[in-house]
Formats: sequence, structure tokens, C-alpha cells
Amino acid sequence: MLLSLHVKNFALIEKLSIELGTGFHILSGETGAGKSILVQAFEVLLGGRAYVEFIREGEDEAEVSGLFKHHGEEVSLRRVLTRSGKSRAYLNERPVTVQVLEEMSRELVDLVSQHEHQVLLQPEEHLSLLDEYAHSESLITSYKQELHGYRSLLNEKSLLQNKEKEARDREDFFRFQLREITEAHLQTGEEEDLQKEKEILKHAVKIAEISQKGELVIESSEESLVSTLARYLKELGGMVEVDPVLENAHQKLEECLAALQDMGRVLGRHGESVTADPQRLEEIESRLHLISRLKKKYVSEVSEILEKKKQIEESLNLLDSFEAEIQRVDQKILEKAKKLLSEAKKLHLKREDSAKSLSKALALELSNLGFKSAKIEFQLIPARQGHLIGENYFHENGMDEGEFLFAPNTGEGFKPLARIASGGEVSRIFLAIKKVLGVYRTTATYIFDEVDTGVGGGVAEVVGKSLSSLAHNKQVICVTHLPQIACFSDHHFVISKTVSKGRTFTEVRELSAEEQVEELARMLAGVKVTEKALAHAREMIQSARHE
Repeated sequence: MLLSLHVKNFALIEKLSIELGTGFHILSGETGAGKSILVQAFEVLLGGRAYVEFIREGEDEAEVSGLFKHHGEEVSLRRVLTRSGKSRAYLNERPVTVQVLEEMSRELVDLVSQHEHQVLLQPEEHLSLLDEYAHSESLITSYKQELHGYRSLLNEKSLLQNKEKEARDREDFFRFQLREITEAHLQTGEEEDLQKEKEILKHAVKIAEISQKGELVIESSEESLVSTLARYLKELGGMVEVDPVLENAHQKLEECLAALQDMGRVLGRHGESVTADPQRLEEIESRLHLISRLKKKYVSEVSEILEKKKQIEESLNLLDSFEAEIQRVDQKILEKAKKLLSEAKKLHLKREDSAKSLSKALALELSNLGFKSAKIEFQLIPARQGHLIGENYFHENGMDEGEFLFAPNTGEGFKPLARIASGGEVSRIFLAIKKVLGVYRTTATYIFDEVDTGVGGGVAEVVGKSLSSLAHNKQVICVTHLPQIACFSDHHFVISKTVSKGRTFTEVRELSAEEQVEELARMLAGVKVTEKALAHAREMIQSARHE
């Protein structure tokens, strides 16, 4: 349960601390005193939305903290709001994410906000209340896993079909591209080789001339390098016997002579082989033009064009495998659909049993809340939208739809609760649901923000009794403006607003027994509290304590 609450610099609250105990706690106060501010502080502490506007004027931070007793141990939650718009969350003074704080708070507190009962006016939300009562979490998780797998397979099939359609639509184009690239007989490095050959052919005459001239200079003329060097070697050879030092030079020059002779022959042969060939040059230029055109049309390099060819071949090959692949996925879809149906039926059967049990429990609780002749039941019907498999639709939460049906008066048949229930009836029915669900919950603390909306008089007294009954096993904190409810409290806190030195302050304090009488009298009589109102208040408290 909640042991204490501490609020600092939150809206009109400068600083407050309240200690709470077991039983039924009432928070009351005049309109505008700050009851909603305190509820907002609770919501922020439990992981709700935090706004910069919550920070008290002139302060940099706001802070809300609570100390709880949970499974015999103390647990502290704390939330700090900053002007930057960011907030910090702490669990047992260790930094955590707001999500962790919110998850922990679900185990500790059930906060029923002022308009939460309107969920009963939204039939699409009714099924979640039945599932909460049925403890269907594990069944829903298993079902959703199968549904996710089923949807994944549908997506896989859809992607295959789209790819097949795209491939079929572009098959002729792909085959044209493949034929064009294939007939080009492209080779990696070919373009570079052709460019070199082109340059040689463009300068063939000059190359032949310079090669032949080289042969003449080196070997063929009388004054060639070979002739000159040969004569010199003959003279040098005659001196080698006289001066052995010259032997090395003679040997090296002989090697040079042999090299010159080889080079002369190479240049001579090359000069003879290189000839102008306009036809070959035209062929090369045509080939280079083809390669250039394909590069511009497809990609930038020949190697990439060849890779493009490979991709086109793979796409065309896939056309033959699409049908088999789709059949394979279809078989997996059938198998998954069977598993999905199995999990959905398990969930459906659980809901059927729980719907009957919930209807009986609610009927009893509504009787205690003043509905003497009213009847209520939960109606399950097959889902009417979602994935159609066979004769059943499957949506996010199974193969069912459902809603509460209500018959408020004797002789009237069941009709959709969301259409016919009044505001006061909805408030009481929602309280009945909370009480029934509370029996099966581990949550120890319930906070009700004006759950008495739309009720008054004798009905309010019935609501008060019901909340007091819930407080026998749970800690109940209730914000109310009705004395018929407040008189049942075990602890009564009053919220007040004061102005001091040009600033407004909201304060909360627990009332003594006599102060509780005065507060009830104010709630009965308004601004002017009379002796008659005080007497009435005492009578209400005494009567409540004897219930």
C-alpha cells in the first residue's frame, strides 16, 4: 500500500507530505482548491505524462515521490520534472526509465481517473476488461505470436508476388538487355587494350620509320653503333694481353655489342611489321564506340556491365522458380493458419467461461450498488473484420468481439450498455467492474478520482458503502465532493487553497474527528455551516460506522 506521498513545487503545491494507512481515505475540498492537482501529481509519479507547466512558477524543478509497502518490503518511486522538458525517474533511488517506473507502478496502484469509466462507452474496449478478469495474458501472447507469424508469411508471399509481377512485366526488356550485352562479347580489360592498339595504328607510319631508323643507326649502316663498336673491340682485344685490367671492359663491351645487335634486329622486325591498317583502325573505333555506348546506357565500367548481365540472368532464372516458391509459402501459410485457429479457439473458450462468471459476479456487485432489478451480461460474437481464414475473421485480439449488454429495468431486454446507460449508471457499473477485478489483482492501492460522477442522494450512499467494502481488503483513496461517500472514510484529508504574499498555495492535511464533522457539514450545507448541518454530519458518520 501507499505509506506516504511527498510533493514539492508542483503547480500550486509548494511542499506537502501526507502519511497514509490502511482502509478508506477521502480527499475533499472546495471547487478549485487543488484536488485535480493532487491527482495529476499521482499520475506523474506513476509514470504518466509530465509537462513543464506542472512546475511551480519561479522554480526550476518539481518533484513527486511515494513510499509503498509491497510484498512486505518498502518500495520508493520518485519523479523529477525539469524546465528543459525532460524528467528523471527513480526506483528505490536508482535511476530508471519512465517505462520501468510505469511498469512497477501497475503492480502497486490502480488509478481510476475522472473520465476512465467512459471506457464502458467504447464497446471495442470491453473485450480487454473480460481478458483482464480471465487472466488471459499468456493465451493472448501465444495467439499474437501466431498472428505475427501468419502476417509475416502473408507479407513474404506478397513480396514474392510483387517481384514475380515486376519480373513478368519486365521480362521482354530483361531479355533484350541480356541479348544486347551477350552479343557484345565484352571482356574485362578489353577497352584498355583496344585504346593502346588504336594509338599504335594511328601512328603506324611514324613508328615504322623510327624503328627502321633505329635499326640503321644501331646495325645496318657503315657507321652504325655495331660496326663502330666491333672495330673498337678488335683494337681493345689486342691490348688485353698486354694489360689484363682491360679484360673486364672488353667483356662488358662484348655484351653491349650483342645487346645492340639484338635490339637492332628487334627494331628492324618491328618496323617491318607495323603497317597502317585503316580497316583495322575503323574496326577498333567501332568497337570502342559500342563499349562507350553500353557504358553510358547501363553503368560506368565494363566490369559493372558484366555484373548487370549476371543480375539479369538471375532475375530471369527466378521466373521459373517463383511458382514453386509461392507454393512453398502457401503451404506454410496453411500450417500457420491451423496453429492460429488453435490458439484463437483456446482464447475463445477461456473467454466464454469467463464471460459467464464475470456476468454473475457483476450482477451481484450491481445489486449491492443499488441496481435492484438491473441485469448485465457479457456477449461474445464472432469477429467481423480482420484476416478471413475459412469462415472466421482473426484480428489483433483473437476471433472474438464482445461488449457488455445491460437491462436496467424489469421487463426490458438486454441492450448495448454503451448506448443506453446513463452517466450515473456507467460510473456505478465501472466501480462494480473495478471491485470484481480487484478480487483477482495483487494491486493493493486504488485511487478513485470522483468516481461518483453523475450520482447523488441514496445512490451516492450505496457507492460509499461499496468503496468502504473494497477498503476492507485494499487501500482505497477517493477524491469526492459527496458527503454521502466521505462519511464512510477511515481517514479524511482536506485540500485547501490559500493566498500569502501574492502567491497561491495548495495544502493537504488530515482531519481530526471533529474537523471531519465540520468538513462533512460544509459539503452538506455549502459556505454557511449550520448546527443542523453539523448534526446531520455527525449522524451520517455514526450511521456509516454501524454499517
